[in-house]
Amino acid sequence: MERVVRLAVAVGLLLIGAATVVAQLGQRPRPFPGPEPMGPPGQQRQTAPGTITPQSGPPYIDTHAHLDGRLPRGIPDYDGAVQVALRIMDALNITKTVVMPPPFPPQHPNRYDHEDFLPALRNHSERFAFLGGGGSLNGMVQEALTSGRTLPSLEQEFEARAERILRDGAVGFGELAAEHLSFNPRHPYESAPPDHPLFLRLADIAARHGVPMDLHMEAVAHDMPLPTRFLTPPNAPTLRENLSGLERLLAHNREARIVWAHAGWDNTGHWTVKLCRRLLEKHPNLYMSIKIDSLSLPDNRPLANRVIRPEWVELLRAFPDRFVIGSDQFYTSPRLPIRRVPSAEGPRAFLNQLPADLAQKVGIDTPRRLYHLAPGRGR
Repeated sequence: MERVVRLAVAVGLLLIGAATVVAQLGQRPRPFPGPEPMGPPGQQRQTAPGTITPQSGPPYIDTHAHLDGRLPRGIPDYDGAVQVALRIMDALNITKTVVMPPPFPPQHPNRYDHEDFLPALRNHSERFAFLGGGGSLNGMVQEALTSGRTLPSLEQEFEARAERILRDGAVGFGELAAEHLSFNPRHPYESAPPDHPLFLRLADIAARHGVPMDLHMEAVAHDMPLPTRFLTPPNAPTLRENLSGLERLLAHNREARIVWAHAGWDNTGHWTVKLCRRLLEKHPNLYMSIKIDSLSLPDNRPLANRVIRPEWVELLRAFPDRFVIGSDQFYTSPRLPIRRVPSAEGPRAFLNQLPADLAQKVGIDTPRRLYHLAPGRGR
């Protein structure tokens, strides 16, 4: 009898565990459709790469996008990704785009940095600028965290790499990750203190050269359990407070301009308009790039049912020289099986609803000044 009871209990626990897994999978974001695991999650396939209905509206500079041109076995086709980008940029009246590598962990199989796509940009300098370090500097921060210390040799390598990136013509450093959530098993989770010694060192280098740092960081106002729509692993079961570390990074060197990427794309519920206003008032070297995407918590999105929220207009009116557009668009080679819906359409809808003076400031004037950009297409 005792053996039968134990067997019944074991079967019951197994069924409960199975039900839990099914429930978690039901909450999980849509899987990323294709072999490249660093792209934004949930984008759907489209039939023709680079095909989009032309949309009128004020011109804008996109300060945060990626070129997806790494084919299987490491074969590159960044030229194809650039052609896709140009077609979409023309359709949406994007005059210039700042492209960058995603924030790769050090051993990522598809890791790349600016050197990989730079040859594809050489004949299009009026339409593109670039950041570097997502495939190198970001990994060095993760290496230091893994080892538990920052060796002088790593610091020297880090600084030499940063200087090399700027000599190659980068207009800043990015994309870097302080809290990067994983949306599926092939999409990496990364976490680092925003005031890590290497980030502070990079802030000094950026200040010395007058270039910005692009930082990806989910807003975590206090320690909190991982939101139920995400799975652990690879995500940590608890997200640690990071706003105080961000403020220490900002205060470390006021000449260092930090661009906090993906404002309006909130996955914790903490990145509110109120938080934006508080930090912008306190830290004159903080900038934010706006991302419009439906795969985030709805309450803090700039658009509700494609209509701009008044509180976002008020925020931009208060800080017109501190916001830029950063679509987080992945422009994908037509030789890859992935076809992505252009996430640059969201900023187009957003800018079209702004007053003309604000659209000019956020779309053109502030990014041109922040990244020291020459006008594109004669603008």
